[in-house]
Amino acid sequence: MQLNFFNKPHFENGSLKKISEVLKAQGIKKPLICTDPGLASIGMTDKIRNLLSNELSPTFYEKTPANPTEKAVDEALEAYKTHDCDGVIGFGGGSSMDLGKAVALMANHEGNVIDYSLNEGGFTKIKKTVPMIAIPTTSGTGSEVSVGSVIIMNDGRKLILASEHLRPDAAICDPELTVGLPSILTAGAGMDALTHCIEAIMSPINDPPAEAVGLDGIEKIVREESLINACKDGQDLDARWNMMMASTEGAMAFSKGLGAVHSMSHAIGANQELRLHH
Repeated sequence: MQLNFFNKPHFENGSLKKISEVLKAQGIKKPLICTDPGLASIGMTDKIRNLLSNELSPTFYEKTPANPTEKAVDEALEAYKTHDCDGVIGFGGGSSMDLGKAVALMANHEGNVIDYSLNEGGFTKIKKTVPMIAIPTTSGTGSEVSVGSVIIMNDGRKLILASEHLRPDAAICDPELTVGLPSILTAGAGMDALTHCIEAIMSPINDPPAEAVGLDGIEKIVREESLINACKDGQDLDARWNMMMASTEGAMAFSKGLGAVHSMSHAIGANQELRLHH
């Protein structure tokens, strides 16, 4: 099915098989695929290779760190330019998707990525990026539908890039991609999704539609015990489907706003010694 919100994500079990169709719709023939070493090591990138039609020529950047850095953006951007790519895919958790957004931005913007952070007035500087597609393999950040990207800069600060132009042009949400996720990562990502929903609802901004979406996400995670069930049995496709939907809903909801938890997490997450994902 296709959700009729934001970038109209393709959301269903097995939807990864639509990747060539989605790339064609975006006019992408030579995608740079940003992913992480863990996914590459377990053969997840081979799934994409096997599904791409013959006329497509992908380049893989497989060194996305746990928290995307300015250095990683520069490295991936170099690969993009070297191989004459014409679009970006963020394939993985929030880190790979956020990295992909930053690369799509810098592929046609001058200067350094830090120049486009909110701290530097980036919201008004960011224009249309090159085409970017998000494919989540975790259920937590909701980066596949959000307008933000969080990058640790060379000076150590963890800064936010935000613009409607950073919302992926398309998203493929395939819950089956999360089946092999270890319970510890399932739990951590799931709590991120839950926090998004709760903080969005608690935000003082009045936005009833966003609150309704957030409440549905909480119901899926808590009342239906989808997070508990996904942690107990990673093969539970109903729980995996509900968690990916709740993750997407969390990002839809926090378009209204977030709160103190995320304010603290950005500061703490910038500490490289702690190696926190958020």
